[in-house]
Order: sequence, then C-alpha cells, then structure tokens
Amino acid sequence: MKKRTAKPATYEQVHDNAAMAGRVEEGLPITDVVTFGREVGFTTEELARLIHIPPRTYARRVASSARLKVPEGERAVRLMRLYDHAKRLFRTHENTRGWLHSPLLVLGGRTPLEFAQTEPGAREVENVLGRIEHGVYS
Repeated sequence: MKKRTAKPATYEQVHDNAAMAGRVEEGLPITDVVTFGREVGFTTEELARLIHIPPRTYARRVASSARLKVPEGERAVRLMRLYDHAKRLFRTHENTRGWLHSPLLVLGGRTPLEFAQTEPGAREVENVLGRIEHGVYS
C-alpha cells in the first residue's frame, strides 16, 4: 500500500487533531518544523532546544530531510499550537515572541516557553492566554 504524502503543516493547521495525529504517527517531517521556525522567527538552536533534540542531531535531520520520532513530533506540534494561540492574541510575531520569552509571575517567574516544556505546563500557559483573552487579571 502506498503511503500518502501530505502537504507540509503550517502552525495554523495544528488545531486539526485528527490530521496532526496522523502526521505525528507517521513521523512529522523536520521540514515542517524548519518552515514554522522561519515563518515565526525562531532560531534553529531555539527549535532544537524546544523540541528536546540536540542541536547537532537537529542539523543532521534537517540536512537529510528526516522525520521526527513520535515524542519529538508531539513536542513540535505542542509548540506550534501554543505559538498560534499566542499569536492570535498578540497579533504580530514580534509581540508573540516577546510574550513567550517574558518571565511571568503567574508561572512562577518562568517564561511561557520554559513552562510549556511538558503537556501540563503547555495547558497552563494556554489557560493564562485564555485569561488574558477574557480580561481576567492573572
């Protein structure tokens, strides 16, 4: 049976859970992560760190257009989802990156990107974004 080749995911498409589950299971192409990083302004070092891949391994995977392992793909999708949620609120890439890199008291003085290194942490960052969207003081 021939494997279907899906179009590259954009960070706006990460809310289609069924489609993203399939992409992660078959191995999210590293090129999707590279495209996302270029579009939003993350460096390759940041992306490697955020999806927990050593920078040299990340560079080798980019050079060979490899696919991510399932846990790496899940972390990449989590990052893309979180970024998209924040960007809808802060409107520009610059504002979004600024917020994601700012220490927040509500997160114990950690930045949203630091706090979102786990699934529960990412959910809490999403909760903070929801409170900001609805004007609830945090």
